[in-house]
Amino acid sequence: MRNTLLYISERAPFPNNKDKRYITAIADEIVRLVRASHGHAAVLFTSYNVMGQVYALVKKRGLPFPLFRLERGGTGAIERFKKSGNGILFASGALWEGIDIPGDALSLLIIVKLLFPVPDPIGDYERSMCGDMETYKARAIVPDMLVKLKQGFGRLIRSETDTGVCAILDSRAGESGSYRSRVLAALPACNVTDSVSGDVQAFMAAKKPAAYFDSGSG
Repeated sequence: MRNTLLYISERAPFPNNKDKRYITAIADEIVRLVRASHGHAAVLFTSYNVMGQVYALVKKRGLPFPLFRLERGGTGAIERFKKSGNGILFASGALWEGIDIPGDALSLLIIVKLLFPVPDPIGDYERSMCGDMETYKARAIVPDMLVKLKQGFGRLIRSETDTGVCAILDSRAGESGSYRSRVLAALPACNVTDSVSGDVQAFMAAKKPAAYFDSGSG
């Protein structure tokens, strides 16, 4: 896909929601990326708690783009984000699956962490049927994660004219990560990079019109 660039972070540490250094590193990556994209970004989390912590850190950076946080059951932040033109939407839950934000308003999609299924009675039953944990991971856990990843990726490119960057900040998708090959195989073929100041910035400059970089334009 020439209209999409995939950024996979080599800076983000292994996900640990209880580690302040991890939270800070994620905030740092988000700031670098949204500066390169001039806003127009949505950040997808798997945890509302982590989202709140990262949102607070990013807000302190004084970015020149409006920030919006999508809370449980709310939709007002999405409409305000669309109208802002160059805002940054922090979200979890619903945005992974079915919210439509076409055009340049969403030109950078940041997936903070690969979304693995939460244990439940059905999952426990499936695990018992598989016999061992490795078989269960291969047959159920990883395929489910990849489906969710494709759903999240699908928020970015909604039409043939859309262009954008998808960023994954999970080290398990990095060059030495255990899920890199599965992640790349699951997503549409596109160029992959770990350079923000080089490739991400250059991609935006090449794909977006001059008006995109004017504050508040969509």
